[in-house]
Formats: sequence, C-alpha cells, structure tokens
Amino acid sequence: MRNRYLAALQESYNVLGLTSMVALSAATLNPLPLLIGLVAEAAYLIFVPDSSWYGAHLSRRDDAKVQARRDELKAKTLPLLRPQLQDRFMRLEEVRREIDRQAAGDATWMREVLRKLDFLLEKFLHFAVKEEQFRAYLAEARGEIESAAPRSQFNPRDLRNGRARGDAPLNPLGAASETAWLGETVAIVQGAYDREIAAIEAHHQAETDASTRAILQKRLEVLRRRREFISKMGKIVANLSHQLALLEDTFGLISDELLARPPEQVLADIEDVVSQTNTMTQVLEELAPYERMLSSVSS
Repeated sequence: MRNRYLAALQESYNVLGLTSMVALSAATLNPLPLLIGLVAEAAYLIFVPDSSWYGAHLSRRDDAKVQARRDELKAKTLPLLRPQLQDRFMRLEEVRREIDRQAAGDATWMREVLRKLDFLLEKFLHFAVKEEQFRAYLAEARGEIESAAPRSQFNPRDLRNGRARGDAPLNPLGAASETAWLGETVAIVQGAYDREIAAIEAHHQAETDASTRAILQKRLEVLRRRREFISKMGKIVANLSHQLALLEDTFGLISDELLARPPEQVLADIEDVVSQTNTMTQVLEELAPYERMLSSVSS
C-alpha cells in the first residue's frame, strides 16, 4: 500500500500540479493557490492510490517496463542462439501472450503469475546463451583434437555430417542425439588431456633439471584444471538443456491448467520452478572462476 502512495506522489502530473501551485503562490504573494493545491493533494492521496483505476494504471506501466527490458535483452541475445533455440523462445512468448489473454480481467493473483512467467522468459534467454557458449567451446575443443588426429581415426560418416570439425550433428534426431554428442565430446576431449598428462608425467619423472621439472609440474597443474573444467562444462550444458526444457514444460502446464486449478496451486508450481531456476543461476555464478581461468590460459 505504501508503494502505491509513493508512486502516486511521484506521478509527473501530480508533481507538476503541486509545483505550479507553489509557483503561482510565490508569484502572486497569495497563499490561496497553495492552500487549494494542498487540499487537492490530500483528496488525491485519499482516493487515487487505492482506486482500481490506479491499480490498473500501475500494472500497465509495470507491464511496459518488463516488456521493454525483455525486448532489449532479446535484441542482444536472440541473434547469438542457434535457430532451434530461437524458435523455442518465440513459442514461449506466444504461450505467455495466450495465458495473458486467458487471464484478462481476472483476479490480482494472475498478475503475480504473469510476472513470474516474465522472469522465467528472461532466464530462458540467459540460460540459452550460456548453453550455446559452453556447447560451442566443447565443439571447438573437440574439433581441434580431431583435426590433429590421424585420418584413420575418423568415421567417414562423421566427416560428412560435420562432426569431425567438432560440431554437433547438422540434423540432430532430438534430445537423445544431443545427449550422445555431449557425452562423446566430453570423453574425446578428456581422453586427449589424459594422454597429454600421461606423457608429461613420464617426462617429469625422467627429468633431472629442477627448473624444467618445475615447468612440467605447472603444465600438469594447468592441464588437470582444464580437464576438470571440461567435465564441469559438460555437466553444466546437460543441466542447462534440462533447465530449458523444464521452463518450456512449466509454461505448457500453466497454460493447460490455468483455469482448472486453485490459484495457490498454480503459484506454488511456478514458485518451485523459479526456485530451481535461481539454483541454476547460482551454479553458473560458481562456474565463473573457471571461465576466467580458461580465458587467462588461452590468452
């Protein structure tokens, strides 16, 4: 309630009206305009902030701000995503609009549902960008390893469909194909690190020069950390893929059961997903040091 009063006080027309009355009183040296302004202000604060009209006005304004923020985020992030993810996001936006149409003129609790769906839409974009970024790095790492390996190690069919360059199959069969590519890619990259680590360990054991041993020891440390990073990245990409699917499932569930379930149950369902989404955000934040480490090693 206090927020409504504050918002009403800060409305441009209210501020303009008050300042105009103060200016008029000062210009005419007559307190009457100021008194009239104060009486009008009191009436305004008594009736307007609690009115349904003003509530609807605030909701429309909030909707516009949320939409503007999402449009800005979409303009920055959507071009970074592969077409499949772009299409998935556009479908979610359409489901969000359909839910809004279903709820038109409904209870206030629906505004909370829509706000949470807006939050999940933005998170979909953030997660999709991270999934694309990590997936591209894994593909690049795999491509470097496979391009350096003897041609006899390649399956000609993989060469035709692009996997020898480290890409996912150009025409994936679905989630199972994506999961298989991810597991295979992590195994290939980690296998390359394992072979390099084994070779350096053998060199380290045979080396007698202290300075050379120190350099080899540092190389082993860096390679082991990079191997760990690949493992973490593979898990994160898998979890991000599941998280994106969870967001899509949630939008579908809300659309299916919006008018058939009690409001508190609908809100509880969304809140569970919001909580899981926040957990995923925290995991990505914890991964940031590994990303910085990788950047410093690459540079």
